[in-house]
Amino acid sequence: MKKKLVFIGNKAAPYQVKLCDALQEYFKAQFWFYEYVGERPEWWKIPLGENSKVMKFSGRFKGKGYYSFGLFWDLIKFKPDIIILGGFMRWHLLILKIIKFFNIKVAIMSEPLRNVKNDREESSELVNKKTCSEKIKFFKAFSDIDLYIGMGELAKNQFIREFDFLKENVVSLPYPQDIEEYYKHPLREKKKGDKFTILHANRLIDRYSPLFTLEVFNRVSKIYPNVELYMNNSGPLKSKCVEYIEENNLKNVKFLDDIDSWNNMHLIYKKSDILVLPCTYSNGNGTILEAHASGMGVVISKQINNIKRSSINEKDCFICDLKEEEFAESILKYINDPKLLILHGINGRKLVECRKNSHVAKLYYETFKKHGLLY
Repeated sequence: MKKKLVFIGNKAAPYQVKLCDALQEYFKAQFWFYEYVGERPEWWKIPLGENSKVMKFSGRFKGKGYYSFGLFWDLIKFKPDIIILGGFMRWHLLILKIIKFFNIKVAIMSEPLRNVKNDREESSELVNKKTCSEKIKFFKAFSDIDLYIGMGELAKNQFIREFDFLKENVVSLPYPQDIEEYYKHPLREKKKGDKFTILHANRLIDRYSPLFTLEVFNRVSKIYPNVELYMNNSGPLKSKCVEYIEENNLKNVKFLDDIDSWNNMHLIYKKSDILVLPCTYSNGNGTILEAHASGMGVVISKQINNIKRSSINEKDCFICDLKEEEFAESILKYINDPKLLILHGINGRKLVECRKNSHVAKLYYETFKKHGLLY
């Protein structure tokens, strides 16, 4: 008989909802969320189906995290064998203290923990023993967890080195990704002289450096005018991006304000040729995997974690220092030798196939089995 598994997480992210459906092969799984969209755009909403839901009587305490007073009644009805807590928060610590009396296996899943910078945006500085002793004490309160899941090796190593969690109880697992539809896109068959479309898919915030992208596009368009740029439409830096476009009289820049649903988002990638991500840090960005699955060219910064298996410099992408001229030169390599788009597209698809939901669901099952959660 399949074990009952429930994941308790923040937002009803579409890729998590779809992973829940894939997990049905191995578990009687449900994913419960505190909110539907939160700060994400409305087109993020997808039907949650019978396996996922937003919990009743849920909310968020400012600076303290989420809560749901309907959660306990849901747990009594569902009677899970395994609970995965999405993140270290005070409410999850309360849940942990209660459910450990009922012989339920508990895992916790988290990205690397970073300090908060401003406007609720994280800094690039990891929480560590030297500078964040009070925070470390809080994380160590989760010592009764059966399995700690770091979303990538950086998180895994932080849990072991900084939080002193037992090495044998800590694993690294990948983010779920909704990339199946991207594999249906054609490879980018181009010739010199054709229009090339650059995509900045990430939000317009400091760490994704949209103004850097605009400067790179400005440099490229002066050498090869037949280019266009698609940019994400959301984020606090949009007004500055608009100012830059107007001041530099940039042509062919379009903000992506016409996405109608999550399930149609992949079409933006289908009509794009080259992804650009000049971020100052990222824990392994989903847009890169989406671009590879779509068969695009990819130009990214060196400040991205957990991409070694899927993004190999000059094999399926270009990985650059955060220098505008280096990003521009890499984009021009694709334009001047369009066969590179085909080569990188083929290689990228091969390297990210393991991130399809069917593969990831099997990996989660095998990991839980290996670590004794399927008693």
